[in-house]
Amino acid sequence: MEHMREEIRIEAPVEHVWQFMCDTSHWSDWMPRAQFSDFSGPVDQVGTTYLQTMKMMGVEWKGTSTIVEVEPLKLIHDHTDDNGTQDTFFRFEPDGDATRLIVEADYEMPGQLPGFLKSLMTKGYFERQGRHMLADFKALAEATVAVPA
Repeated sequence: MEHMREEIRIEAPVEHVWQFMCDTSHWSDWMPRAQFSDFSGPVDQVGTTYLQTMKMMGVEWKGTSTIVEVEPLKLIHDHTDDNGTQDTFFRFEPDGDATRLIVEADYEMPGQLPGFLKSLMTKGYFERQGRHMLADFKALAEATVAVPA
């Protein structure tokens, strides 16, 4: 299993960042390599499932994710067990008037390559993509913060 951890400070209160994350209509804006559909409920509810199709490194992966743990305003944990296993943790921490968003993922890449080759080929790619996605998430979340009159 590989592990990825990225974090970013978002200039918005944790309530806003949480609501922005839970609004799945924004997901394709900050995760452009993925498509999401068939949500069975809100992503801040344990048991919600959704389908995702992702294209990375020329390979298309499809899977069903399930929300397995939620702590309102603190944590969303989803699990995917199709074509490789992945657990993703979105942690929200107040940081003054801002929010620190921490994303961790434990994943196993599908395929026939030996583990060390898969790791060499994918770890850096996943880390770069994670940083880019968080930067896009930050920009979009901050752009939607209401400005006091």
